[in-house]
Amino acid sequence: MNALALYQAALDAVSDAVLAGDFAAYAAMIDLPYLVRTETARLVVTAQADLRPTFDALHGGLRARGVQHYKRLAREAVFARAGRIEGWHHSHMLRDGTFAVPSRWARQVLVLRDGGWRFSEARYPIMTDRWPMTDATLFADPVLWPPAAGRTP
Repeated sequence: MNALALYQAALDAVSDAVLAGDFAAYAAMIDLPYLVRTETARLVVTAQADLRPTFDALHGGLRARGVQHYKRLAREAVFARAGRIEGWHHSHMLRDGTFAVPSRWARQVLVLRDGGWRFSEARYPIMTDRWPMTDATLFADPVLWPPAAGRTP
C-alpha cells in the first residue's frame, strides 16, 4: 500500500471506533507517548487511561449532535522515513447529509509499531492548552487555515 492508502485506512479505523464508542479499538490505534499539538500548546499523553476522557468527550459530542457519518478524508500523506507516515486530512461530521459541525483540517503522524500503523502525533487547529480535551474544545469552531501558496496545513 502507498502512504495515502495506509493513512486513510488508519483514519477510518479510528473514526469508526469513535463513532461506535469502541474505546479498545481506538486505544489500540494510538502509540504512546502521544504528542498532541494545538494552536497554543504541546501536550503529551503517556498512559492509555489518559486517552479515555477525550475519547468520551468526542464520542459523546458526536452523539449529542446527531452525527451519523464521521469521515476523515486524507488529502496528503508521505513516507517521511521508514516506519513513519506524515499526513493531513479534513474531518467531516454529518447529520442527515448536512454538516453538523464545521469541517476542519488536522495533521497526523503514523508510526509502524509491532506490525501495525499507529498514530503517534497530532496537530489540531484548536485553542487549548489542556488535556484531556472537552466537548467545548473539541467542537469549537476550528482556527482557520489561510495557506500560503503551495503550503499544506
